[in-house]
Amino acid sequence: MIDLTTYSQLQVDVGEELAAQLLGVYLSESQVLIKRLTTSNDCDLLQITAHSLKSSSRSYGALQLAELCEKIEHQIKTVGVCDEVTALIAAAHQQSTVTFTDAYKLINGTC
Repeated sequence: MIDLTTYSQLQVDVGEELAAQLLGVYLSESQVLIKRLTTSNDCDLLQITAHSLKSSSRSYGALQLAELCEKIEHQIKTVGVCDEVTALIAAAHQQSTVTFTDAYKLINGTC
């Protein structure tokens, strides 16, 4: 899910066309990060990936995805990869599907 207030502010800041282009870049990069998050077992890589996805998601209004990534990052810092982190990663993957669908609708003007 994309927070419309955040995205609307981006549109005000950079214009509607550039905001849609930037959201498209976010989508492309975030899909790579989600794939990395769901396929890696390397704690350092998972932590860096969760941090990157958290930051970019917040910038574009994907606040629920950002929150899950923050939890993943924190859990890995404190306990490493465990069942709870695995469940959080699965939840982030599921949330990314909703988020990316919303983002595509915003880019195509159907939202």
